[in-house]
Amino acid sequence: MNPFKMLAIYREAAVIVDSLEEAQMKKKQFFKSKTFWFQILSGAAALSGVVPLSPEHVAIITAIINIGLRLVTNQPVSIDVRSAKSGDGPD
Repeated sequence: MNPFKMLAIYREAAVIVDSLEEAQMKKKQFFKSKTFWFQILSGAAALSGVVPLSPEHVAIITAIINIGLRLVTNQPVSIDVRSAKSGDGPD
Protein backbone atom coordinates (compact mmCIF):
# COMPACT_ATOMS: atom_id res chain seq x y z
CA MET A 1 0.00 0.00 0.00
CA ASN A 2 1.14 3.51 -0.78
CA PRO A 3 2.65 5.20 2.34
CA PHE A 4 0.91 8.48 1.53
CA LYS A 5 -2.44 6.71 1.35
CA MET A 6 -1.72 5.08 4.71
CA LEU A 7 -0.87 8.49 6.19
CA ALA A 8 -4.14 9.95 4.88
CA ILE A 9 -6.10 7.05 6.40
CA TYR A 10 -4.26 7.50 9.71
CA ARG A 11 -5.07 11.21 9.79
CA GLU A 12 -8.75 10.59 9.13
CA ALA A 13 -8.87 7.92 11.83
CA ALA A 14 -7.13 10.26 14.29
CA VAL A 15 -9.78 12.94 13.68
CA ILE A 16 -12.54 10.41 14.35
CA VAL A 17 -10.87 9.18 17.54
CA ASP A 18 -10.36 12.75 18.77
CA SER A 19 -14.03 13.52 18.14
CA LEU A 20 -15.13 10.43 20.06
CA GLU A 21 -12.84 11.22 22.99
CA GLU A 22 -14.09 14.82 23.07
CA ALA A 23 -17.70 13.64 23.08
CA GLN A 24 -16.97 11.27 25.96
CA MET A 25 -15.34 14.00 28.03
CA LYS A 26 -18.14 16.53 27.64
CA LYS A 27 -20.82 14.54 29.43
CA LYS A 28 -22.55 16.54 32.10
CA GLN A 29 -24.02 15.32 35.32
CA PHE A 30 -27.75 14.63 35.14
CA PHE A 31 -28.61 17.19 37.82
CA LYS A 32 -27.15 19.96 35.60
CA SER A 33 -29.67 19.15 32.85
CA LYS A 34 -32.44 21.65 32.12
CA THR A 35 -34.63 18.81 30.84
CA PHE A 36 -34.20 16.88 34.10
CA TRP A 37 -35.20 19.85 36.26
CA PHE A 38 -38.11 20.74 34.00
CA GLN A 39 -39.43 17.18 34.39
CA ILE A 40 -39.05 17.35 38.17
CA LEU A 41 -40.88 20.70 38.35
CA SER A 42 -43.64 19.75 35.92
CA GLY A 43 -44.22 16.46 37.75
CA ALA A 44 -44.39 18.25 41.11
CA ALA A 45 -46.78 20.86 39.70
CA ALA A 46 -49.02 18.16 38.22
CA LEU A 47 -49.12 16.18 41.47
CA SER A 48 -49.83 19.22 43.62
CA GLY A 49 -52.60 20.51 41.34
CA VAL A 50 -51.01 23.97 41.02
CA VAL A 51 -51.56 24.12 37.25
CA PRO A 52 -55.18 25.15 36.50
CA LEU A 53 -55.29 23.28 33.17
CA SER A 54 -56.63 19.90 32.18
CA PRO A 55 -54.13 17.00 32.22
CA GLU A 56 -54.33 16.78 28.42
CA HIS A 57 -53.29 20.42 28.01
CA VAL A 58 -50.50 20.04 30.56
CA ALA A 59 -49.21 16.97 28.70
CA ILE A 60 -49.17 18.82 25.37
CA ILE A 61 -47.41 21.87 26.83
CA THR A 62 -44.87 19.66 28.61
CA ALA A 63 -44.16 17.74 25.40
CA ILE A 64 -43.61 20.95 23.43
CA ILE A 65 -41.23 22.35 26.06
CA ASN A 66 -39.36 19.02 26.18
CA ILE A 67 -38.89 19.10 22.41
CA GLY A 68 -37.54 22.64 22.66
CA LEU A 69 -35.13 21.66 25.42
CA ARG A 70 -33.89 18.68 23.42
CA LEU A 71 -33.28 20.93 20.41
CA VAL A 72 -30.99 23.23 22.40
CA THR A 73 -29.13 20.38 24.10
CA ASN A 74 -25.51 20.10 23.04
CA GLN A 75 -24.09 17.67 25.61
CA PRO A 76 -24.93 14.11 26.58
CA VAL A 77 -25.97 13.45 30.16
CA SER A 78 -24.38 10.88 32.44
CA ILE A 79 -26.30 9.27 35.29
CA ASP A 80 -23.11 7.98 36.91
CA VAL A 81 -21.87 11.05 38.80
CA ARG A 82 -18.38 9.57 39.23
CA SER A 83 -17.83 9.14 35.47
CA ALA A 84 -19.42 12.41 34.29
CA LYS A 85 -16.92 14.99 33.08
CA SER A 86 -18.46 18.42 33.39
CA GLY A 87 -15.34 20.33 32.43
CA ASP A 88 -15.89 23.02 35.03
CA GLY A 89 -13.72 21.84 37.89
CA PRO A 90 -11.58 19.05 39.25
CA ASP A 91 -12.92 15.50 39.11
